[in-house]
Amino acid sequence: MTISNPVGLKLSFLRLIWVTLTGGKFDQLAFAKQLDEAYGGISYNELGPILMYQITEPALIHEILVEKVDKFHKAARVRYALEAFAGNGIFLSEGEFWKRQRKLAQPAFHAKRIGNYAQTMVDFTQEMVKGWQDGEVRYIDREMMKLTLNIVGKTLFDADVSGDAERVGVLLDHVLKATNDKINAAFELPDWFPSRKRAQEKAILAELDAIIYRFIEDRKRSGEDKGDLLSMLLEARDEDGNGMDSKQLRDEAMTLFIAGHETTAMALAWAWYLLTTHPTAMQKLQAEVDSTLQGRSPTLQDLPNLPYTDMVMKETMRLYPPASGIGREALEDVQIGSHIIKKGTLISLNFYAMHHSERYFRQPERFDPERFSKENEGSIPRYAYLPFGGGPRVCIGNMFALMEARLILATVVQHFDLSLMPNQNIVAEQLLTIRPKHGIQMQLKHRAGQPTQDATGV
Repeated sequence: MTISNPVGLKLSFLRLIWVTLTGGKFDQLAFAKQLDEAYGGISYNELGPILMYQITEPALIHEILVEKVDKFHKAARVRYALEAFAGNGIFLSEGEFWKRQRKLAQPAFHAKRIGNYAQTMVDFTQEMVKGWQDGEVRYIDREMMKLTLNIVGKTLFDADVSGDAERVGVLLDHVLKATNDKINAAFELPDWFPSRKRAQEKAILAELDAIIYRFIEDRKRSGEDKGDLLSMLLEARDEDGNGMDSKQLRDEAMTLFIAGHETTAMALAWAWYLLTTHPTAMQKLQAEVDSTLQGRSPTLQDLPNLPYTDMVMKETMRLYPPASGIGREALEDVQIGSHIIKKGTLISLNFYAMHHSERYFRQPERFDPERFSKENEGSIPRYAYLPFGGGPRVCIGNMFALMEARLILATVVQHFDLSLMPNQNIVAEQLLTIRPKHGIQMQLKHRAGQPTQDATGV
C-alpha cells in the first residue's frame, strides 16, 4: 500500500498560523483538485499540524458512507466550527440520538409533503421577477439568496421574512465565513478566548436565535398546524411519545433555515452563470420551458416534462456542488479498500475534486448538461456524483432543493433573458458552500415574444 505525501503542495505550519491570525486565504478548491490530479483517489497530506486523507475514489467513499458508516463520525474540527449555530441538530448529532432526530424529521420531507410547497416557490419567484426592470443590472447571487430565504421562511415557519431578508442574509454570511475560518484554522481557540471576532460571532448568533425562537414560541402558543415544516417538527413524536424541546427545535430549525436557502441559492447562481456563458444551453432551456408551459406558470406536475431543466441543475451541481465535500473521523482502526485508516484520523471526502476528475467525467471542466440525459447518466460510476452526499446521512432536503431550483429556473426564463456583465472576476470560493467570491452581476432583459402580463399570470 502506498499513500502519497505531497510535500510540494502542503502548507507549512507557519503559513497556517498566518492564515489563522490574519485571515489570509488559499484556494482550497484548487488545492483539492491538485491533490486528486497528482495522487489519485486517495492521498495523505499534512496541513501544518493537521494530518488528513483526501479521498475521491467512489468505491472508497461508498465504503465510508454506506458499508462502514458506523465506524466514522463527523470530524471534530467540523463540529468545533459548526456547533455554535447547528447545535445538536441532525447535521452534527451522532449515534442513536441522530437516528431518533432523523426519524422525527423525515416525515416533513416526504414527497407528498414537499409537493405542497411547489406553488409557494413559484409565487415567490413571480413576485421577484415582477420587481425586475428591463435593462437593469443586479447581482444574481444576491437575488437568489433573497428569493430562497423568503421561500424557506414561508415553508419552514409560515412566516414572511421579506422585510428582514437583507439583514438575515448579512447575519448568515457572517456565520458562514466564521465557520469556514474555524475549519481552516491551524489550531482551535477555546470558547473563552477573548477576541473581537468571537464577540461578533456571539452577537450575530444571538440575533439569529431570537428570530428562530420567536417563530417557535409563537407557534407553540397558537398550537396551529399551518402545514409548514415547523408544524411537522412540533408534532413529531418518537416511540415513547416524546417530542423535541425548544432547544432541539431551535437546532433543527436553524440547520434547515441556513442549509435550506444557502445551498439552493448558490446552485442557482452558478446555474445562471453557466447558462449565460453557454448560449446554446440557455436556448435549449428556454425552448423546453416555452414548449412545455406555453406561457403559463410551472407546476409540480410539469417537472417530469422538463428534463433539460433537470439536466442543467445536475450538471451545475457537478461543477459547483452545494458543499465541496464532507469530513469524517475514524472511531477505530478500520480498513478501507486496501488501506488501514488509524483511529482519530481526519478524512476529507472531496466531492468537488471527484466531480472534476477525468477518471469519472470526460472533459470534466466542460459544462455539458447532456451528461445527465437518460442515455448518458447511467455511465457515471456509482458514487462518483454526490451533490447531496450519500448513505443514511444523505441531505434530508435534497428533493426539496431540486424541486425548488427547477421551478425557479423555469419561472425566470419565461420572462427574462440574463446576460453576464463584462469585465468581472468570477472566482469560486469555498465556504460551507461554494460561492462566487465577488458576486455575479447580470443584466436583465425582458424576453422578446414572451407574455408581458403581470408576473402572477393574471
